[in-house]
Amino acid sequence: MSFITRCPSCGTAFKVVADQLKIADGWVRCGHCQQVFDATLDLQPAFAPLPPSAPPPSPGGAPPSPEATPQPTAPPPMPAAEPPGNAAAEPGPAPEPEPEPEPAPWSEPEPEPESDRQEPRDDGYDAAPSVEAGGADVAGDQSGDHDPFVAQTAAPAQEPSFVRQARRRAFWRRPVVRVILALLALGLAALLAGQIAWVWRDTLAARYPAARPALAAFCDRLGCTIAPPRRPQDVLIEGSVLLRRAPDRYSFHLVVRNHADTEVAAPALELTLTDLQDQVLVRRVWTPDAWPQPLERLAPGAEWPLQLELAFDHPDAARMTGYRAVLFYP
Repeated sequence: MSFITRCPSCGTAFKVVADQLKIADGWVRCGHCQQVFDATLDLQPAFAPLPPSAPPPSPGGAPPSPEATPQPTAPPPMPAAEPPGNAAAEPGPAPEPEPEPEPAPWSEPEPEPESDRQEPRDDGYDAAPSVEAGGADVAGDQSGDHDPFVAQTAAPAQEPSFVRQARRRAFWRRPVVRVILALLALGLAALLAGQIAWVWRDTLAARYPAARPALAAFCDRLGCTIAPPRRPQDVLIEGSVLLRRAPDRYSFHLVVRNHADTEVAAPALELTLTDLQDQVLVRRVWTPDAWPQPLERLAPGAEWPLQLELAFDHPDAARMTGYRAVLFYP
Protein backbone atom coordinates (compact mmCIF):
# COMPACT_ATOMS: atom_id res chain seq x y z
CA MET A 1 0.00 0.00 0.00
CA SER A 2 1.30 3.48 -0.91
CA PHE A 3 1.38 6.49 1.38
CA ILE A 4 2.23 10.17 1.09
CA THR A 5 4.65 11.74 3.57
CA ARG A 6 6.04 15.26 3.87
CA CYS A 7 9.56 16.42 4.73
CA PRO A 8 9.42 18.55 7.89
CA SER A 9 12.44 20.56 6.73
CA CYS A 10 11.55 21.65 3.21
CA GLY A 11 7.86 20.63 3.04
CA THR A 12 8.29 18.44 -0.06
CA ALA A 13 5.72 15.60 -0.34
CA PHE A 14 6.86 12.14 -1.37
CA LYS A 15 5.25 8.79 -2.10
CA VAL A 16 6.44 5.83 -0.05
CA VAL A 17 5.33 2.21 0.31
CA ALA A 18 4.86 0.13 3.43
CA ASP A 19 7.77 -2.22 2.62
CA GLN A 20 10.21 0.70 2.49
CA LEU A 21 9.03 1.99 5.84
CA LYS A 22 9.22 -1.47 7.39
CA ILE A 23 12.81 -2.02 6.24
CA ALA A 24 14.09 1.29 7.71
CA ASP A 25 11.72 1.40 10.71
CA GLY A 26 9.99 4.47 9.20
CA TRP A 27 13.16 6.57 8.63
CA VAL A 28 13.62 8.10 5.16
CA ARG A 29 15.92 10.73 3.59
CA CYS A 30 14.50 13.67 1.71
CA GLY A 31 15.76 13.65 -1.88
CA HIS A 32 15.56 17.43 -2.05
CA CYS A 33 17.25 18.68 1.12
CA GLN A 34 18.89 15.39 2.23
CA GLN A 35 17.16 15.66 5.63
CA VAL A 36 16.56 12.35 7.47
CA PHE A 37 13.15 12.22 9.18
CA ASP A 38 10.54 9.79 10.51
CA ALA A 39 7.94 9.37 7.77
CA THR A 40 5.38 7.81 10.12
CA LEU A 41 4.85 11.16 11.88
CA ASP A 42 3.09 12.63 8.81
CA LEU A 43 1.71 9.74 6.78
CA GLN A 44 -1.42 9.87 4.59
CA PRO A 45 -2.96 7.40 2.13
CA ALA A 46 -1.89 7.88 -1.47
CA PHE A 47 -5.44 8.43 -2.73
CA ALA A 48 -5.99 11.44 -0.41
CA PRO A 49 -5.70 14.87 -2.09
CA LEU A 50 -2.21 16.18 -1.85
CA PRO A 51 -2.02 19.80 -0.60
CA PRO A 52 0.29 22.15 -2.49
CA SER A 53 3.79 22.11 -1.20
CA ALA A 54 5.68 25.28 -0.43
CA PRO A 55 8.52 25.96 -2.86
CA PRO A 56 11.94 25.78 -1.30
CA PRO A 57 14.12 28.90 -1.36
CA SER A 58 16.37 29.23 -4.36
CA PRO A 59 18.86 31.95 -5.31
CA GLY A 60 17.63 32.38 -8.89
CA GLY A 61 13.96 32.19 -8.15
CA ALA A 62 13.66 28.99 -10.19
CA PRO A 63 10.89 26.54 -9.22
CA PRO A 64 11.97 23.63 -7.09
CA SER A 65 12.88 20.49 -8.87
CA PRO A 66 10.26 17.78 -8.24
CA GLU A 67 12.63 14.98 -9.18
CA ALA A 68 13.89 14.52 -5.63
CA THR A 69 12.19 11.68 -3.83
CA PRO A 70 12.59 10.37 -0.29
CA GLN A 71 14.53 7.20 0.04
CA PRO A 72 14.31 4.87 3.02
CA THR A 73 17.46 4.50 4.94
CA ALA A 74 18.48 2.34 7.87
CA PRO A 75 18.57 3.89 11.34
CA PRO A 76 21.93 5.05 12.67
CA PRO A 77 24.05 2.00 13.48
CA MET A 78 25.89 3.72 16.34
CA PRO A 79 24.47 6.20 18.85
CA ALA A 80 27.63 8.30 18.62
CA ALA A 81 27.13 9.16 14.93
CA GLU A 82 26.90 12.92 14.36
CA PRO A 83 23.85 14.16 12.40
CA PRO A 84 24.29 16.41 9.33
CA GLY A 85 24.86 20.09 9.79
CA ASN A 86 21.55 21.15 8.31
CA ALA A 87 19.74 18.63 10.53
CA ALA A 88 21.17 20.24 13.67
CA ALA A 89 19.52 23.53 12.75
CA GLU A 90 16.02 22.04 12.85
CA PRO A 91 14.37 21.18 16.18
CA GLY A 92 13.93 17.47 16.90
CA PRO A 93 15.46 15.87 13.72
CA ALA A 94 16.77 12.32 13.86
CA PRO A 95 20.57 11.81 13.66
CA GLU A 96 21.88 11.12 10.20
CA PRO A 97 23.54 7.73 9.66
CA GLU A 98 26.95 7.19 8.17
CA PRO A 99 27.26 8.29 4.52
CA GLU A 100 26.46 5.48 2.18
CA PRO A 101 25.80 5.31 -1.52
CA GLU A 102 22.31 6.60 -2.29
CA PRO A 103 20.11 5.18 -4.98
CA ALA A 104 19.00 7.24 -7.91
CA PRO A 105 15.91 9.29 -6.98
CA TRP A 106 12.54 8.70 -8.54
CA SER A 107 9.74 11.21 -8.68
CA GLU A 108 5.99 10.84 -8.59
CA PRO A 109 5.03 13.40 -11.30
CA GLU A 110 7.29 11.99 -14.05
CA PRO A 111 7.67 8.32 -14.83
CA GLU A 112 11.21 7.24 -14.56
CA PRO A 113 13.06 4.65 -16.60
CA GLU A 114 13.13 1.01 -15.65
CA SER A 115 16.82 1.21 -14.80
CA ASP A 116 16.18 4.01 -12.31
CA ARG A 117 13.45 2.06 -10.53
CA GLN A 118 15.73 -0.95 -10.18
CA GLU A 119 18.69 0.94 -8.74
CA PRO A 120 17.33 1.27 -5.19
CA ARG A 121 16.98 -2.49 -5.02
CA ASP A 122 20.59 -2.95 -6.13
CA ASP A 123 21.81 -0.50 -3.48
CA GLY A 124 20.74 -2.45 -0.41
CA TYR A 125 17.00 -1.69 -0.41
CA ASP A 126 15.98 -4.92 -2.07
CA ALA A 127 12.81 -6.48 -0.71
CA ALA A 128 14.51 -9.86 -0.53
CA PRO A 129 15.95 -9.24 2.96
CA SER A 130 12.47 -8.30 4.15
CA VAL A 131 11.06 -11.47 2.67
CA GLU A 132 13.84 -13.51 4.24
CA ALA A 133 13.35 -11.82 7.58
CA GLY A 134 9.63 -12.29 7.31
CA GLY A 135 10.17 -15.88 6.26
CA ALA A 136 12.42 -16.40 9.24
CA ASP A 137 9.75 -14.90 11.46
CA VAL A 138 7.09 -17.07 9.90
CA ALA A 139 9.29 -20.12 10.21
CA GLY A 140 9.97 -19.23 13.81
CA ASP A 141 6.24 -18.77 14.40
CA GLN A 142 5.48 -22.06 12.69
CA SER A 143 8.13 -23.85 14.69
CA GLY A 144 6.86 -22.16 17.86
CA ASP A 145 3.33 -23.25 16.97
CA HIS A 146 4.56 -26.73 16.16
CA ASP A 147 6.32 -27.30 19.50
CA PRO A 148 3.13 -27.05 21.63
CA PHE A 149 1.43 -29.41 19.19
CA VAL A 150 4.18 -31.97 19.68
CA ALA A 151 3.98 -31.50 23.44
CA GLN A 152 0.22 -31.95 23.31
CA THR A 153 0.48 -35.16 21.31
CA ALA A 154 3.07 -36.56 23.76
CA ALA A 155 1.14 -35.40 26.84
CA PRO A 156 -1.35 -38.34 26.93
CA ALA A 157 1.56 -40.67 27.74
CA GLN A 158 1.85 -38.91 31.12
CA GLU A 159 -1.60 -39.30 32.65
CA PRO A 160 -2.56 -37.06 35.58
CA SER A 161 -2.42 -38.59 39.02
CA PHE A 162 -6.16 -38.36 39.57
CA VAL A 163 -6.77 -40.34 36.36
CA ARG A 164 -4.46 -43.11 37.56
CA GLN A 165 -6.12 -43.13 40.97
CA ALA A 166 -9.59 -43.35 39.42
CA ARG A 167 -8.42 -46.20 37.20
CA ARG A 168 -7.00 -48.09 40.17
CA ARG A 169 -10.22 -47.60 42.14
CA ALA A 170 -12.26 -48.84 39.20
CA PHE A 171 -10.03 -51.91 38.93
CA TRP A 172 -10.41 -52.86 42.59
CA ARG A 173 -14.18 -52.36 42.39
CA ARG A 174 -14.66 -54.92 39.64
CA PRO A 175 -16.82 -57.89 40.74
CA VAL A 176 -14.25 -60.46 39.67
CA VAL A 177 -11.52 -58.73 41.65
CA ARG A 178 -13.76 -58.48 44.70
CA VAL A 179 -14.57 -62.20 44.55
CA ILE A 180 -10.89 -63.10 44.27
CA LEU A 181 -10.02 -60.84 47.20
CA ALA A 182 -12.82 -62.36 49.29
CA LEU A 183 -11.55 -65.88 48.56
CA LEU A 184 -8.01 -64.87 49.44
CA ALA A 185 -9.21 -63.29 52.67
CA LEU A 186 -11.12 -66.43 53.61
CA GLY A 187 -8.12 -68.59 52.81
CA LEU A 188 -5.80 -66.44 54.92
CA ALA A 189 -8.32 -66.44 57.78
CA ALA A 190 -8.55 -70.23 57.64
CA LEU A 191 -4.76 -70.51 57.62
CA LEU A 192 -4.52 -68.20 60.63
CA ALA A 193 -7.18 -70.19 62.48
CA GLY A 194 -5.29 -73.41 61.73
CA GLN A 195 -2.07 -71.96 63.13
CA ILE A 196 -3.85 -70.81 66.28
CA ALA A 197 -5.47 -74.22 66.70
CA TRP A 198 -2.10 -75.93 66.24
CA VAL A 199 -0.24 -73.80 68.78
CA TRP A 200 -3.00 -73.47 71.39
CA ARG A 201 -4.73 -76.82 70.87
CA ASP A 202 -4.20 -77.97 74.48
CA THR A 203 -5.45 -74.70 75.99
CA LEU A 204 -8.46 -74.59 73.65
CA ALA A 205 -9.42 -78.17 74.46
CA ALA A 206 -9.17 -77.46 78.20
CA ARG A 207 -11.07 -74.16 78.08
CA TYR A 208 -13.72 -75.25 75.57
CA PRO A 209 -14.49 -78.94 76.14
CA ALA A 210 -17.14 -78.87 73.39
CA ALA A 211 -14.38 -78.17 70.84
CA ARG A 212 -12.32 -81.20 71.86
CA PRO A 213 -13.81 -83.57 69.21
CA ALA A 214 -13.07 -81.10 66.40
CA LEU A 215 -9.57 -80.53 67.70
CA ALA A 216 -9.04 -84.28 67.99
CA ALA A 217 -10.08 -84.74 64.35
CA PHE A 218 -7.78 -81.89 63.38
CA CYS A 219 -4.87 -83.54 65.19
CA ASP A 220 -5.63 -86.94 63.65
CA ARG A 221 -4.99 -85.49 60.18
CA LEU A 222 -1.86 -83.61 61.22
CA GLY A 223 -0.43 -86.32 63.48
CA CYS A 224 -0.52 -84.32 66.71
CA THR A 225 -1.96 -85.10 70.14
CA ILE A 226 -4.11 -83.19 72.60
CA ALA A 227 -2.82 -83.09 76.17
CA PRO A 228 -3.81 -81.04 79.22
CA PRO A 229 -2.06 -77.68 79.33
CA ARG A 230 0.94 -77.24 81.56
CA ARG A 231 0.53 -74.39 84.05
CA PRO A 232 3.35 -74.61 86.63
CA GLN A 233 2.40 -71.20 88.04
CA ASP A 234 -1.10 -72.51 88.90
CA VAL A 235 -0.16 -75.90 90.43
CA LEU A 236 1.13 -75.40 93.97
CA ILE A 237 1.86 -77.46 97.10
CA GLU A 238 -0.63 -76.48 99.79
CA GLY A 239 1.08 -78.43 102.57
CA SER A 240 3.69 -81.17 103.16
CA VAL A 241 5.26 -83.16 106.01
CA LEU A 242 8.02 -85.80 106.29
CA LEU A 243 7.60 -88.42 109.04
CA ARG A 244 10.10 -91.10 110.17
CA ARG A 245 8.42 -94.48 110.55
CA ALA A 246 11.59 -96.48 111.24
CA PRO A 247 15.35 -95.90 111.30
CA ASP A 248 15.40 -96.25 107.50
CA ARG A 249 11.73 -95.65 106.69
CA TYR A 250 10.02 -92.32 106.03
CA SER A 251 6.53 -91.24 105.02
CA PHE A 252 6.00 -88.07 102.98
CA HIS A 253 2.57 -86.40 102.82
CA LEU A 254 1.61 -83.43 100.64
CA VAL A 255 -1.45 -81.73 99.12
CA VAL A 256 -1.35 -80.39 95.53
CA ARG A 257 -3.89 -77.78 94.43
CA ASN A 258 -4.81 -76.49 90.95
CA HIS A 259 -5.51 -72.73 91.11
CA ALA A 260 -6.35 -72.39 87.40
CA ASP A 261 -9.89 -72.18 86.05
CA THR A 262 -9.15 -74.97 83.56
CA GLU A 263 -7.79 -78.45 83.97
CA VAL A 264 -4.03 -78.80 83.87
CA ALA A 265 -1.58 -81.64 83.43
CA ALA A 266 -0.37 -83.38 86.57
CA PRO A 267 3.18 -82.28 87.43
CA ALA A 268 6.21 -84.27 88.53
CA LEU A 269 7.54 -84.12 92.10
CA GLU A 270 11.15 -83.69 93.21
CA LEU A 271 12.05 -84.45 96.87
CA THR A 272 15.49 -83.48 98.22
CA LEU A 273 16.80 -84.44 101.71
CA THR A 274 19.42 -82.11 103.24
CA ASP A 275 21.63 -82.00 106.31
CA LEU A 276 22.24 -79.27 108.85
CA GLN A 277 24.46 -77.30 106.41
CA ASP A 278 21.74 -77.60 103.69
CA GLN A 279 23.91 -80.05 101.78
CA VAL A 280 22.03 -82.49 99.53
CA LEU A 281 22.00 -86.05 100.87
CA VAL A 282 19.39 -87.69 98.64
CA ARG A 283 17.26 -86.48 95.71
CA ARG A 284 14.37 -88.43 94.19
CA VAL A 285 11.85 -87.65 91.41
CA TRP A 286 8.33 -89.08 90.85
CA THR A 287 6.47 -88.62 87.59
CA PRO A 288 2.63 -88.69 87.54
CA ASP A 289 2.54 -92.23 86.18
CA ALA A 290 4.83 -93.43 89.03
CA TRP A 291 2.69 -92.05 91.84
CA PRO A 292 0.69 -94.46 94.00
CA GLN A 293 -2.47 -93.15 92.30
CA PRO A 294 -1.42 -92.34 88.73
CA LEU A 295 -3.01 -89.14 87.53
CA GLU A 296 -2.92 -87.46 84.12
CA ARG A 297 -4.67 -84.14 84.78
CA LEU A 298 -5.98 -81.99 87.61
CA ALA A 299 -9.48 -80.54 87.48
CA PRO A 300 -9.99 -76.74 87.85
CA GLY A 301 -9.62 -75.73 91.52
CA ALA A 302 -9.15 -79.34 92.65
CA GLU A 303 -6.89 -80.56 95.49
CA TRP A 304 -4.96 -83.79 95.32
CA PRO A 305 -3.56 -85.37 98.50
CA LEU A 306 -0.51 -87.55 98.01
CA GLN A 307 1.36 -89.95 100.34
CA LEU A 308 4.73 -91.43 99.49
CA GLU A 309 6.64 -94.12 101.45
CA LEU A 310 10.43 -93.78 101.43
CA ALA A 311 13.15 -96.30 102.29
CA PHE A 312 16.27 -94.31 103.24
CA ASP A 313 19.25 -96.54 104.01
CA HIS A 314 21.92 -93.95 103.28
CA PRO A 315 25.02 -94.11 105.60
CA ASP A 316 24.48 -90.46 106.47
CA ALA A 317 20.78 -90.87 107.24
CA ALA A 318 21.38 -89.68 110.78
CA ARG A 319 22.58 -86.33 109.42
CA MET A 320 19.28 -85.61 107.59
CA THR A 321 17.61 -82.60 109.15
CA GLY A 322 15.43 -81.09 106.36
CA TYR A 323 13.93 -81.50 102.91
CA ARG A 324 12.72 -79.55 99.84
CA ALA A 325 9.73 -80.48 97.63
CA VAL A 326 9.29 -78.98 94.16
CA LEU A 327 6.60 -79.51 91.47
CA PHE A 328 7.72 -79.20 87.85
CA TYR A 329 6.96 -80.36 84.32
CA PRO A 330 9.69 -82.45 82.75
